[in-house]
Amino acid sequence: MSISTRSMALLSITLLLTACSNEEDEPLQLHVPSPEWRDQVIYMLFIDRFDDGEPGNNDQGLGEFDPGKGSHFSGGDLQGVIDRLDYIKSLGATAVWISPPVANQWWSTPYSAAGWHGYWATDFKAVDRHFGTLDDYKQLSHELHRRDMYLIQDIVANHTGNFFAYSGDYDAKDTAKNFYLLEKDSTQPAPTQYPFNMVDRLNPEHADADVYHWTPSVIDYADRYQELNYSMGHLSDINTENPVVINTLKDSYKYWIDEVGVDAFRVDTAILVDHEFWRRFLHDEDGIYAHATRAGKQHFLTFGEVSSVSQPYEDLGEQSVNSYLGTDEKPEFNSMLGYPLYGEIKNVLAYGAPTGQLAYRLQRFMEVYKDPFVVPNFVDNHDTPRFLSAGHGAAFKQALALLFTVPGIPIIYQGTEQSMTETRQAMFSGGYQNEDGSFDSGSENYIFVQRLTGLRSSYEVFSRGNMKLLDSNPHGPGILAYRREYLGEVVIVLMNTADRSILLHEFDAGLASNQHLEQLFSEQFTGEINVGISGRLNMILPARAILVLRPQARDVAIESTNNSDFEIDLDMRSNSHVFENDFELSGSSTSGNERLKLIINGDYESATEFMSDEYGRWAITVPVRDFGEASSYLQVYAEAHNGMSEKLTYTTRVTRPEMDILQVDAPNDAFGPTGAYINPQQAKSGQQREIEAVQFRAAGRNLEMTLTMKEVTDDWRPPNGFDNVAFTVFFSRGSADGRMSLPLINADMPKGLSWDFAHVAFGWGSYSYGTQGAGTHRQGSKLGVSPVVVTDKDERTISFTYEGARLDVDNWAGMHVYVTTWHVSGEGSYDDIRPEPSEWFFGGAGNDAAKIMDDVLLVLEVSDDAD
Repeated sequence: MSISTRSMALLSITLLLTACSNEEDEPLQLHVPSPEWRDQVIYMLFIDRFDDGEPGNNDQGLGEFDPGKGSHFSGGDLQGVIDRLDYIKSLGATAVWISPPVANQWWSTPYSAAGWHGYWATDFKAVDRHFGTLDDYKQLSHELHRRDMYLIQDIVANHTGNFFAYSGDYDAKDTAKNFYLLEKDSTQPAPTQYPFNMVDRLNPEHADADVYHWTPSVIDYADRYQELNYSMGHLSDINTENPVVINTLKDSYKYWIDEVGVDAFRVDTAILVDHEFWRRFLHDEDGIYAHATRAGKQHFLTFGEVSSVSQPYEDLGEQSVNSYLGTDEKPEFNSMLGYPLYGEIKNVLAYGAPTGQLAYRLQRFMEVYKDPFVVPNFVDNHDTPRFLSAGHGAAFKQALALLFTVPGIPIIYQGTEQSMTETRQAMFSGGYQNEDGSFDSGSENYIFVQRLTGLRSSYEVFSRGNMKLLDSNPHGPGILAYRREYLGEVVIVLMNTADRSILLHEFDAGLASNQHLEQLFSEQFTGEINVGISGRLNMILPARAILVLRPQARDVAIESTNNSDFEIDLDMRSNSHVFENDFELSGSSTSGNERLKLIINGDYESATEFMSDEYGRWAITVPVRDFGEASSYLQVYAEAHNGMSEKLTYTTRVTRPEMDILQVDAPNDAFGPTGAYINPQQAKSGQQREIEAVQFRAAGRNLEMTLTMKEVTDDWRPPNGFDNVAFTVFFSRGSADGRMSLPLINADMPKGLSWDFAHVAFGWGSYSYGTQGAGTHRQGSKLGVSPVVVTDKDERTISFTYEGARLDVDNWAGMHVYVTTWHVSGEGSYDDIRPEPSEWFFGGAGNDAAKIMDDVLLVLEVSDDAD
């Protein structure tokens, strides 16, 4: 080798080593200013279930690691998050909310489960070894910030892990009585961080320190004292009135701002902690906000969890959430999770409730919250059933489109972009419930979300504009329309939540005449939309369509399709009519021999055609056959003239059933097919799965099923009014496409029958599915229909009213119905059964045994004496 060649080689090696050294020595970009939070898109993930970047930290040797079980650590870690940041950024997310990374209880004896999720802390100032190191966490912060992204850490102040409990009666005056330690002989008998390590009420030093509320599990969540002071399950409830505790929690969470550069906190179980604590924790001179400001983060976002939802056309959920925002005199959080809106998105778009409910919820969202533009919204998350576990794909896209076009910060929960149906399924290959991995950036829903994030980032009107509700249907699925406006930019959002096309006639969106509507975003729609000289829209909106439109001026005027001289008048004027039988609707049109259409509830596809006579008079019979009471509206339409009558709103009431069947079930038989099943052992698990009787009443296309139960409870405050039981109801009409295997419950239909559609109902959900795609381990395609649920705790009855028109059932006679009971988790998964019972699992058989505690099978037959 020549001297010159050798010198060049040495120089190249020196430059390479210098570059590597510079890269290694590059200062970490940890502390960045707060972003404009209303412009962000959040991606939420479970560290353990996202990706495994360092397999060497998976198993810490306590039997806590098993990716085959949902109760165990699965292997995800902080390095796995780092490795997938480009996947998240490409999706369009700008901030990552991670589950708590802190040191956790690795095994809980009463739960037979590990704290893989991060919410059972043992040290609020340490990174759990399963997730990596402090340096790994700093690297994650750096990698996010250099991509112009932000880090949100989930935090807990309400509790640590599961370390003590009470047996027998609880005496508030003697809190040592019946107290015992849960993990006295384990390798983690208590948290390691002072003062939270003082968990033993029987130790005088611990008792005097008063770090915990020495209380048993909550029995009644409607009791505010219990909610604030009792334990959630066995989680050791922290005494957040104690000054030492307050200061320690401040110090613990300021640590992550200083050391890692965390940009925001999501706060778990905020509702279980008193308001005064949050005022001090956040607003004291040494609190979180002041500390973050000194660190250069002028808008340190903290959004708390108050999982309250509202009943239709009520706002108790919003008021509960809003109370944690505080007042000008006593401020608390600067944001809260949008749980009430989440609940209504699910009800309307997944379950098929009237769009009027969602319009009301959006209105209250804008009116109740001080700054709705920084309220994070979601369609599902780590604590709820997946949207697609109950709703179908087209409804899912509408839910996501709404999330990105209304005020608030959109949240995408890991796997939503991959159409996942299991709440806590891992994303990575080999993780819990995942063989192949789920990071396909070319999948249909990933691309759909990408389109939505692109839309939102391209037009500030979506993150900053005001909102005006334009139209909705108070009677059922159908139109939902709203207008956004910001600095002169206007967009119109139209959705049809029905599974049939609807007619928009002379629709007033506040537009000028002869405008062209640019389609910024569309789904289930093709064609062009124009505004006539009236400034109003006339169009057919297809089933499950989504349209995001931007008005633009048109140089050339178009002719109006509306004949202003043509009118349709109804003889019936009042909107307060109640009909118990078929009634005649009559009226007149301007000209005779016209082809007209009767349109009920906007359902254009099901319109009934009829003719006016030569003088323009007409009459048509409107059927009233379906059991129960319902409100509807109708209009008469002349397509040739684009003429429409006024709306007539009316109520139908059918109280006489054509079918009335009562079947009494055998007493005390809710012990499974073998008679040896054992209920979960947690205190609130009683006889809620015991059916005493079932009654069916039907007329026309509607069926009412009323279950009388041995016990009905609502301790957990479920929206449907009952808890500790789930019903899976199978309907068989004997079709050739029926299935015998009952999905997810390890059983077949009895007596050789097959089922055609099914209904699942539990305290937090109610949905139906069909046979398409169904199998032993998979429910069929979701139908987007939920019956009306009515619970009477005092009478111990739970009623479901099925609308046959939405289930393609014209007559219920001859149908077999199979009702089963079990229990599902809050995330919607059927609970396990094991040879030995535990607090949260059934006992008496292996997990491949039938998941049925009680059941009833009957055939629906018309009775001559039905009344």
